[in-house]
Amino acid sequence: MKGLLKSLLVLALLITSMSVAAERVHLGFTVHYTLKSSAFSAKLDRVVVTKVNQNSPAMRAGLFPGDVIELLNGSVVAGASARKLDAEMGAIRAGDTVKMTVLRSGKKVAISMVAGET
Repeated sequence: MKGLLKSLLVLALLITSMSVAAERVHLGFTVHYTLKSSAFSAKLDRVVVTKVNQNSPAMRAGLFPGDVIELLNGSVVAGASARKLDAEMGAIRAGDTVKMTVLRSGKKVAISMVAGET
């Protein structure tokens, strides 16, 4: 279980500022994960935005703390593996458009941001 928690912390840090090959990609938000786990796997239950950095792509796009990420670039987040989310986030390059659907106060909100370079 400790290894899983460390992995989740690493994923949260990847979302804020990811090293991708020679470039650094910045979206400007952190998340907290809750998991559904079984004997053989752990799947993401909820991915909740906990912090949005000032003057970041996430802030400019209208992402807020408390938003629950439901879709990321068309892929459903709940029920996916943490590895899948990590791979999707790792594929983002500076200048890419990242599209999300978040749940905010019971309503679905579309968010679109352009990944920045740090």
